[in-house]
Amino acid sequence: MRTEVFRLEQVSLPPVLHDIHMHLYTGEVVALIGVNALGIDELLTIFQRNIPLHYGHVYCMDVLVNDYLSSSKTQNNVTVIDRTSMLLDTMTVEENLFILRKSGRHHIINYALLSKQMNILLKEVSLAIPPRTLVKDLSPYEKLIIQFLKASLSRSPLVILKDISTFVSDLDLSRLKPILDYFTKKGMTFLYVCNHHQEAFRFASRCYLMQEGRVIKHLFQDQMTDQIINQYAYEFNESVELGDRQNQYGGYRAQQVMFECRDLVYGDIQSLNLSVGSSETVVLLDSENMVLKQLFDLCTGEKQPYSGSITIKGSPPSLHDRGIAMVPAKPDVGLVFDQLSLLDNILFTSDHKVPNLWLSQSHRRALARDVQPRFGSQLSLHDPTEYDSRYRLRMVYQRIMLQKPEFLCVIQPFASIDMYQRMELISYFDAFKRRGTSILILAVSLSDTLQIADRLVILKDGKMQRELLRSEFSLYSGIVGSIPTQSKK
Repeated sequence: MRTEVFRLEQVSLPPVLHDIHMHLYTGEVVALIGVNALGIDELLTIFQRNIPLHYGHVYCMDVLVNDYLSSSKTQNNVTVIDRTSMLLDTMTVEENLFILRKSGRHHIINYALLSKQMNILLKEVSLAIPPRTLVKDLSPYEKLIIQFLKASLSRSPLVILKDISTFVSDLDLSRLKPILDYFTKKGMTFLYVCNHHQEAFRFASRCYLMQEGRVIKHLFQDQMTDQIINQYAYEFNESVELGDRQNQYGGYRAQQVMFECRDLVYGDIQSLNLSVGSSETVVLLDSENMVLKQLFDLCTGEKQPYSGSITIKGSPPSLHDRGIAMVPAKPDVGLVFDQLSLLDNILFTSDHKVPNLWLSQSHRRALARDVQPRFGSQLSLHDPTEYDSRYRLRMVYQRIMLQKPEFLCVIQPFASIDMYQRMELISYFDAFKRRGTSILILAVSLSDTLQIADRLVILKDGKMQRELLRSEFSLYSGIVGSIPTQSKK
């Protein structure tokens, strides 16, 4: 008989959660996929902490820990692994595993003993790390596995994996299945939270689909197929897969070069040769997650290559060139300025296109009227802190639309966003495409990036390993994500 780890019965927390029923059992991997993001964070909080509920009951290991009558506000022994690591970078792996835990009672630290214990644990998961290695020197995959071990040592009955494909490469994800099997056999339970079903289906034995704060479907192994998922993501298929938008991609490759790397050497980048033509969208897949941040820094002009060259519009990159737009990971945080109003956030990179923008109230009011359908009225009276990440992300891309760059570089645009946000971003990228913008997308995992790509370039060891045109995407077995339908042209 299976042991129940968590049971949620009729859990409601209006306006974000409604009548949630979930069962998690020992030794399984269960997926939680948000068709939209409403309620996901609140649901994960309920697993971690016994917060006040509007209605419902929460059981952990067959013990009632929370209900609508009384909430203890205590913490449950649940581990969450996401982009923000629970490990301390400035301490060694041994210290993170054995000293920084609730049951740690070390007054005199025997590092030789700790290293020996660490090696025993690492051998079980086919990992080798030298003694006294600082966490900051580990790869993202190694950090992930160390966090698994830390959760195991703390006897966490549930480990929540939240959007791990945003920091662990696709190549590393392919190595993860036997690791999860090892820990589930030891009695650990995983809740795999992501926004793309093809990612989750690789690992999960069951799947919960959430939309508008409700569980709309509970899928078992034989139901976890693209065909069934498409019944719940029909809006995505209609707007992205079935529309005429596909015809603008994969056509004749422009001869004019907008972005070019020649024998580029910097950090882990080794003799990289890459070009992006005028009006072309290229996805650069770094499945080892080695070089994306380094290449992005070079594109901003903040760093200079050791050798070789990188040019945009025929010149070295410059932060002061408004013809270039750079979008880092999590732009809703890094590219939104809370001290500015909504309107100023949207307009401030357009002053080179609109004469006397800051001196002319009439020009600003006219632009505000243009964007009002997407953002609402009285934009100059509100600041970004009043709005959620979806709204803030829309602000960033609307700003870039008004900026009208000739070249756009983006890191992982579809990371950690729901289906409706992906649809909206795809519509923005389609608009950039129609406008003739050249786009370079830097990706660790593909998700839906191929829907907006003319070409896919795959890196290995900092060099170009393979190049695929849009018509060849379906031939590449390493793709996890939606592959666009062929153009009707």
